[in-house]
This record gives sequence, structure tokens and C-alpha cells, in this order.
Amino acid sequence: MSLGGQVAGASMPGAPAHTMETEDGLEEDLFIGDGEFMEGEDEEIDIVNDGSGLDEETKQFDRIVGALEDVLMDPEFEDARESFCKKNCIHFEDNDENKLIYTDLFARYTEMIEAAIEARLRAAVPGFDMGAFMAQCDARKEELMGDVFDLLLSLGDFEAFKEVMLGYKREAAGGGVSFAIHCRPLRVYTEEQEDGEERQDLDLALQISPVGGGSKARS
Repeated sequence: MSLGGQVAGASMPGAPAHTMETEDGLEEDLFIGDGEFMEGEDEEIDIVNDGSGLDEETKQFDRIVGALEDVLMDPEFEDARESFCKKNCIHFEDNDENKLIYTDLFARYTEMIEAAIEARLRAAVPGFDMGAFMAQCDARKEELMGDVFDLLLSLGDFEAFKEVMLGYKREAAGGGVSFAIHCRPLRVYTEEQEDGEERQDLDLALQISPVGGGSKARS
């Protein structure tokens, strides 16, 4: 991990350094100069964290999350997941009633995803344990984000799974009611005014109606 930092560059060239002890027992360097400061561009430095200060549990968790991100990018895994969701999303309704089939589909979805993830992570991360990893995820929710968090949340939370399925259903339906705009041909009228000039009157009719039928509205 690279953290960008900045230090002022050469603001007091040649100034001697003196060490003094602060009230809390810490030592700090003081630079004493003649009061003349040179202005210059700030110098950027990189502070690199190589992970050497992390405990083994955190390192293992990071390795698993990295491998899990690779799993999510695997076309075969994503195709299997999307195929299940698209096939079964038709059973879900956006209301408070939870049908019996929802529970069955939730169990099948969880079993399918966990089996696929566990098989891949066991091959990628030595000593991987699915139960221990899920417990770590629950304790480290703030460290997870994006697709990884959404997927893991859908495994352990029925409401999150239901929302995923409703999302697929809305997508299959086109995201809601679609409207088509119809325009009638332009009719041109010619009027003769007293001064002898001709003027065109425009009559443009607009119709908006739901795609696939329904009553037509004219304006």
C-alpha cells in the first residue's frame, strides 16, 4: 500500500539541528536558522506498507479476499451465478410476503455459491476454511466493499438475496414501464391576412402511450 505524503523541501538550508525533550518524554529535532527561508517546491515521498507489521490472521484474510476477487472475475463462475438468478427471479414479488419457494431457492443459491467459492479458494489459499472465513467477514465488514461484500452478504442474509433476485427480475422486465412517443404528420395551413402576407400555422400532435398496448393520450 502506498500512502502519499509531502514534506517541505529545503526551507532552512544549512540550519543546525538541536534535539530537545518534550513534556511527554519524546525527543524532537529543532532547526535553528537565521530567519531567512527559501521557498521551493514540496517534495513528495512514498510511505510503503509491506505488510510486515500485520498479524498472520490479517495476512490470511487479505490473501483470501484477493483470491475471492479473482473468483468473481472468472467468467465460468459469473455465468453459473447469473444463469441461476435469471432462471429463478420470476418467482419473486416485490412485497412483504415470502413464499415457501423463496426459502428453497435461497438454500440452493447459498449451497451452489459456497461450493464454487470453497473449491477455488482451497486450491488458491493453503489452509483455507470456509467457516472461519465467514466468521472473519462478519467481524471485518468495514474492510469489505463492492462486489465481494455484495456477494458474501447475499450468502448469509435472506433479504439481501431477495433484493438480488428482484434486481434481476426488474432488469429482465426492462427496468419498469417504457413509453413510446408517436408524432402525427405535420399539417400546414395558409391564411390570408389583410396586408396580403401569408403565414403558416403549425399543428403538431403528440401521443404518449405505454409500449405494448393501452389507451392513447393526445395532447
